[in-house]
Amino acid sequence: MNRNFVTTVHGPDFPGIIKALAQFTRSRGGEWLSSKVIKLDGQFAAIMNVVVAPEQEEGLQAALREQFPSLTFTYSPPGNQFRIGTKVINLVVDCIDRPGLTGDLSTILANLDIRVENMDARRFAMDGIGDPVYSAKLTLIVPEAAVSETIAGEIEALSEDVRVNVL
Repeated sequence: MNRNFVTTVHGPDFPGIIKALAQFTRSRGGEWLSSKVIKLDGQFAAIMNVVVAPEQEEGLQAALREQFPSLTFTYSPPGNQFRIGTKVINLVVDCIDRPGLTGDLSTILANLDIRVENMDARRFAMDGIGDPVYSAKLTLIVPEAAVSETIAGEIEALSEDVRVNVL
């Protein structure tokens, strides 16, 4: 029976990095079950859930480190993907940026027992508005009984300019 592990890898980006990692993993008997990849300012980071025969796990992990010495790998067992009695919701939060905004948003979600599955936050200038704008796309794991609009209302209570769209 195969086993799986989660690897987090980061380091300098180079052309074809994702393909190279996937092909090398496959050549050593592994397969990616799922992955999330980000590239930013010449850097690369990914999280991959890898399945492999138990007798090949340690060899694959060592071979990845050896084959890609400019990258840093960490390994851990997979967690439970979803808790029983949960569902996924997607939101977009838009407002005027201010210090501590991401922390305040994270506190609200934690207090509501909501797990952030994915968050893509950006700050940018917008013509006609003097202040920078903050926009975050969130994928959340929430209790089955949670109402998306109620969660949106809690987030919008941060300040008058916060707008939340439920996708």
